Amino acid sequence: MPKAHSRYSHWLKYQKSELGIAVFILDPDHHQPTKKFFFTQQPDRCKELSYSFQIIDTRNPKIATTSATQVGMLVALNARDHVYAVAGGKFLYDPQLKRRFNQGKLLETGHSNEIPFESLVKKKVGFWISDGMEAMDASRLNRFTSLGMLSIPDYDWRETHPLGKAEWLLLFGALTNQFESAEILFNGICNRYKEYTEKMPKGNACQRILVGNFAGDFWYSPLGDSFQAKLLSEVDFCTFSMNTKGTGSLAADAETIFNEAEVSQLWINPGFDSKKRILASYPKANLLKPFREGKIYCYAHNLNKYWEQSATKPDLVLKDLLQIKRGFPKGKMYFYKEVK
Repeated sequence: MPKAHSRYSHWLKYQKSELGIAVFILDPDHHQPTKKFFFTQQPDRCKELSYSFQIIDTRNPKIATTSATQVGMLVALNARDHVYAVAGGKFLYDPQLKRRFNQGKLLETGHSNEIPFESLVKKKVGFWISDGMEAMDASRLNRFTSLGMLSIPDYDWRETHPLGKAEWLLLFGALTNQFESAEILFNGICNRYKEYTEKMPKGNACQRILVGNFAGDFWYSPLGDSFQAKLLSEVDFCTFSMNTKGTGSLAADAETIFNEAEVSQLWINPGFDSKKRILASYPKANLLKPFREGKIYCYAHNLNKYWEQSATKPDLVLKDLLQIKRGFPKGKMYFYKEVK
């Protein structure tokens, strides 16, 4: 079998063959060995591969998702019929899945660390797509096995490039027998993303902005190796947290934020769709220069849409940011809207 590869992802590798799709999932923290799966509709012909791979029968996959991103990827592949469980029904954006949930046809698993094994068995779920955040020790993995289910880790949120995050579409394509469709979709995303990056003049100094908002005593802003930081850097936006390595968020105190605000005219992703709601959450926000004198943009007027679709539409996130960068967005942006 040819060597597995990826275009942008650090943690997902894959390779097509006559009998199916070989998928390798690497642990970003290097705590677990690489997961090796072979997705096929002909499991009886893959017995020799079972020495190297876990053979996955994909003839009728019934999937439990644990994040909005996973739902969005299955919707993008028009594989809604394979969704049997979601983490939070009220957060669904896709109308068809929302209707199925309201009709009681989808199981709601919740956002806790508990896995509802009995409910999953009743729904005849075969695959639990883990977001990599819940504890997944040997006893839990063994329980999945004993119940005839498989837990598959999804580390899309640990990627350093938005196209690396989008590339996890290929995992869901392999699982739902739509790998070629996933490839076509992903290639289109990459081409459009590149097209928008080429519209941005090169060599300009970055524009310092505020990104994020307070949650409790700390302000959370994207670290320099995160896919969020990559999106910002594509349009020459920068913020203080991007000087620190990592793929998550940096927790900063109020003094840091007020100092940064003094050199910023723009604030994005405050997490609210109006200045009134920002002030209700953090009354001192009116002391921030971008709040008083600048512009604020966010996707919070339709959070469910953003969380469900942004991973498979990074090109449109980039297009919105490019319009914001130019100062006067023309027409309606896809995700973002000015906060007033």
